[in-house]
Amino acid sequence: MDKVQDNKLQVLGKLAASLTHEIKNPLSVLKLNLDYLKMTFEKFDDETKECINNSLEAVELINTLIHSTLDFSKKNTDELGNYNINDIVRKSINITKGNSNRKNINFKLNLTDQLPYLEINHTKVLQVIVNLISNAIDANPDNSEISINSYLNNSNVILEVIDEGVGINEEYKDKIFDDFFTNKEGGTGLGLGVCKKLLEEHRANLEFKSNKIKGTCFIIKFPIEISGE
Repeated sequence: MDKVQDNKLQVLGKLAASLTHEIKNPLSVLKLNLDYLKMTFEKFDDETKECINNSLEAVELINTLIHSTLDFSKKNTDELGNYNINDIVRKSINITKGNSNRKNINFKLNLTDQLPYLEINHTKVLQVIVNLISNAIDANPDNSEISINSYLNNSNVILEVIDEGVGINEEYKDKIFDDFFTNKEGGTGLGLGVCKKLLEEHRANLEFKSNKIKGTCFIIKFPIEISGE
């Protein structure tokens, strides 16, 4: 890593730590209000109840990420557990449901049953899948579909997130995993680079296939040797 890039990352680290402290207070207010709504659950219809539960899950994820950021410099051992990737996919869809509903985007799930459990950090993998689904929602037009597939292939558990967007320009394909690269207005360029690094911690790989006709397919390959079974 060159000196300029290293300096950028150091500045970003300090900024992230500062922002996390600022985020904690409004996040606490948001959680208190959601908890209050949960206490009066019987007043709401099923759709509203689902929205409240999904919002609480999203707040909990943000809170976990905040604590992970604040604890980063302490180099704590990452907590691993045995998880089914399909369960994390379903939780990710619930977290992003608000955005997909606004664009009337449906999810087509082709998730293979009885996949081996993976010994992974739940929060980090959840963060990756939420990010990939959020990107797919951003890329998709209204009234469209996102396909998510899981299956076994040789020595890997495969997860695919496929959108119906316009695809990735050829000029960007070699850059999308670079730190600070983005072609989104207001984007930070951290998303896919962070996703790739988090997966590398699990000895997993992130790839993509994209063209102007079929949109983009992001592919995660988890090696079977990290299986929890």
